Amino acid sequence: MRDIARAAKLSLGAAYYYFPSKEALVFAYYEDSHAQLEATLARATGTPRERLGTIFHDRLAGVRSQRKMLAAIVGRLVDPGDPLSALSAQQRAVRDRAIAVFARALDGANLPAEVRSLAAHALWLMMMACLLLYVHDESPGQARTHGLVDDALDLIVPMLPLLATPMGRALVERITTSLGRAGIKLAA
Repeated sequence: MRDIARAAKLSLGAAYYYFPSKEALVFAYYEDSHAQLEATLARATGTPRERLGTIFHDRLAGVRSQRKMLAAIVGRLVDPGDPLSALSAQQRAVRDRAIAVFARALDGANLPAEVRSLAAHALWLMMMACLLLYVHDESPGQARTHGLVDDALDLIVPMLPLLATPMGRALVERITTSLGRAGIKLAA
């Protein structure tokens, strides 16, 4: 709780005064984090690739001072049964807001709704993976993670229009169906 309070720039007593539990403090951190993500989208310009680059790099830079705290709770963050997990039912609203940011960042990519939805979900998962790497990246300025973001976006974004082709749409439908059978429903 001390590390979380420090990362939130609160005294331990103030943290408990405003937040009745560790979980409530982390939930507030998530809300603030996603408000920052939405603000980044609002100021991002250029092509979908440029907007996505801005979102990814700003998100990583935004957690730089909290890397130690996030690394300490990463086990809880990736366990879908833990209420603190980005994958938990309790975080669904925050997660949906984040996925919507990625969907809006794809404006101008001329993707059908089902392709856009799948791509936005995949980009959100990519962000989660990059955050996991980032909190453990000891390279100067976490350059390895930032480089991975650019390499991945340079690979993925040009391929997105292929998913709008008949063969690509069949692939999207198959992926969406498979995810649905696994209990993972993609919002449109």
